[in-house]
Amino acid sequence: MTNPETNFEIVKRDVQEVQARTEPEPVDRILLAEAAKSGIEPLNTFTSDDQESGPVLATVTAQAATLWTAVDASVSVPTVRVYCADPNSPYAQAARDTQIQHNGNQLSVTVPRITVPVRAVAHGSRTYVSGSASSYSFSSFGDMHINSSGVTVTSSTGGVVINGHQGIEIELLLPSGSGLSSTTSVGSVRTFGHLAAAKIDASSGSVHLASVGRTQIEAASGSVRIGTVTEAADINAASGSVKVTQHSGQYARVRAASGSVTFTIAAEASGIVDVQAASGSVTLYGSHRPDMTVTAEAPSGTLRRC
Repeated sequence: MTNPETNFEIVKRDVQEVQARTEPEPVDRILLAEAAKSGIEPLNTFTSDDQESGPVLATVTAQAATLWTAVDASVSVPTVRVYCADPNSPYAQAARDTQIQHNGNQLSVTVPRITVPVRAVAHGSRTYVSGSASSYSFSSFGDMHINSSGVTVTSSTGGVVINGHQGIEIELLLPSGSGLSSTTSVGSVRTFGHLAAAKIDASSGSVHLASVGRTQIEAASGSVRIGTVTEAADINAASGSVKVTQHSGQYARVRAASGSVTFTIAAEASGIVDVQAASGSVTLYGSHRPDMTVTAEAPSGTLRRC
């Protein structure tokens, strides 16, 4: 099975926007990051000029950051805001030093690598210590992830605490027709509105996309949630569940190593859908389509085709 060719280098300017159900917020009132909602001012901001208006491919590279992206019809040029609620931490300095460049239809956001000292993190009744300190363990407890590089606590609503510090939050406000390419080691990705394309590589953190044309997702540790896929999806989730509420495109491939998959094929869909969960259940809605090639496997769990 071959994935149809997907070009993430060029943003298509003729992509039709999926219409929002409500009137768009004015750009100066769109606040996505938890820090912004708490009244914290961004440490780094960028807004392009009107001479470079139109959709962009936004490429974000960050070691540790939560990424919030909104595609909005009221936005003609991209805006970037970088926050950190811990002003004296290494993450705040990295937020200030974040490089933001816009050239043609290419927008790049690069957060410098962050080095932090050994820190202890309290989580519930336990205390975890990162690095080479005297107490250390390798395990995961809900949103707590401990590995050889440190201790990470992620919140399902957004924020990140890394080795005792509050991490970076990035807001992207993008014109209609824009795409997103994101690589993060720690931190979740959350989008609003319709992205023409999204290529996400997330080592630790959840990925939630409201609506996307075509997408490629690599999620090492964290859930994947997509509202609508209108063209194609290729999803690999090593540890975490996958849910696609509506697939109306021509191609979908989902692999979940450890976690369940819930996938709904819309009446408008065509082509190929291939879903596998190595360790977990698969629930596939709208799968009885003689006009499509639909395959599903759950070797170590239950399989429901509705």
